[in-house]
Amino acid sequence: MKALKLTFLATLASIIAITGCQRDAHQDITSNQIKPAINNGDNVASNNTVSGNSNSTVSGKETPVTCNPNAYIVLLESRTQVNGNWEWIWSVQNSNPGNGTNGTFQDLSHWGMQFGACFNVTSLVSAAYSANGTTWTAFTPTYQVDPSVPCLSTAVLKFDYGTIGSAKSYYKLVVSINYPTGLAPGYYKSGSGTGCCTFSFIGIGCAGDDGGPR
Repeated sequence: MKALKLTFLATLASIIAITGCQRDAHQDITSNQIKPAINNGDNVASNNTVSGNSNSTVSGKETPVTCNPNAYIVLLESRTQVNGNWEWIWSVQNSNPGNGTNGTFQDLSHWGMQFGACFNVTSLVSAAYSANGTTWTAFTPTYQVDPSVPCLSTAVLKFDYGTIGSAKSYYKLVVSINYPTGLAPGYYKSGSGTGCCTFSFIGIGCAGDDGGPR
């Protein structure tokens, strides 16, 4: 009887051991099957993210905006003395109107200028803009940063009026001091296809090393 009991216990122990080994083997097989799947999933997700960011970035730069200082033609039309002040008039014209692609430029949104060290802001008297050079819309000129332009962060005098097609627009500035003409820094702001740019034009300059007006 004792021998039968021992045989039964030995057999039971063998069955438990075999079952445990089979379970461990099954877990190892399952674990080995799952791990590659998780890794592959991570790789796919990573590739999709990189590819998506890359495509998005590339797509966003398919039509990059290049600064072209010759996009708009700025001409000093006149500089005359009027009632003891000095009246400056410029015209601005789009050199190649279009939608901003294939070498064309969108309508000008606005433009402005910077002054040299000789310029006294208190000499600003008045300003105006016009579509035809005859009928003028007056505004009070200020000299401050234009927050709408990313290409310039210093103070400017802003003419908040643009162009339409190839037609000229006109801009008037009246100052109380007889400043000389000179090469002046300007800037323009246009649509998303043409963007923002700085350029040089014939404007209010400074004479002499002392920076004073002539």
